[in-house]
Amino acid sequence: MLATAEGAAVAAGRLLLDRWSGPATGRATKTTPTDEVSDADRASEALIVAAIRRTYPDDAIVSEEGGGSGGTSGRRWLVDPLDGTVNYLYRIPQWCVTIACADARGPLVGVTYDPTRDELFSAVRGEGAWLRASADASGARRLAVSRVADLGLALLADGFSYSAEERREQARREALIVPAVRDVRRMGSAALDLAWVAGSRLDAYAESGGHEWDCAAGRLLVSEAGGMLSETKGVRPDAPTLVASGPGIHQALVALLLRVQGPRDLP
Repeated sequence: MLATAEGAAVAAGRLLLDRWSGPATGRATKTTPTDEVSDADRASEALIVAAIRRTYPDDAIVSEEGGGSGGTSGRRWLVDPLDGTVNYLYRIPQWCVTIACADARGPLVGVTYDPTRDELFSAVRGEGAWLRASADASGARRLAVSRVADLGLALLADGFSYSAEERREQARREALIVPAVRDVRRMGSAALDLAWVAGSRLDAYAESGGHEWDCAAGRLLVSEAGGMLSETKGVRPDAPTLVASGPGIHQALVALLLRVQGPRDLP
């Protein structure tokens, strides 16, 4: 499963990188006018889905652009063929391909590939999280989360909704969070944010409303790198905030997020 995920992620990432310098085609919107998809997303998804189906035809596939299928094995592949589409369309080098395979207990394997840096993050349940500095490299470095123990020294990554109303509430909360931490980064790819928490490039991540295909691989990377994961109330009842960090600040960060919540949920 790991070999399938890694191979598909790298092949899709290189396809996306080849297309990145040309004009975007097939652009369309999804949930809001700022939530975009393009032919690049669709081509990446088709490549990944075909690779999984060849090797695991009985597994279910859940993919962001809807190219998945049902299965009978009890396993599900969770695919985001291009996490950070807006960055991709704006030529900002902060986007990735992320793939996980999960069973009833959660993710079994997780892979996030960053094509612009040629970095491959991989994790297997119970076997740790690893980073290959090049997808073709033979060796890998074991990942470990940050050891920072003071929330005031923590560098936090987060993100915002495509909905203007939800962003307004998130901005209110952000104003209360910023003074309590070292600083906040909003970089536009949840999957890479989580991979960077696993590799201690960030101390923590917190975002409301992410989809399971965005975060499944990242959850496994963080937990296998020694981190902690929690969910707190989000801006909508059906969109909890995923919190990921090293253990030294986790409870303090969760407590901070609970303190800044509003009196009511958005509809």
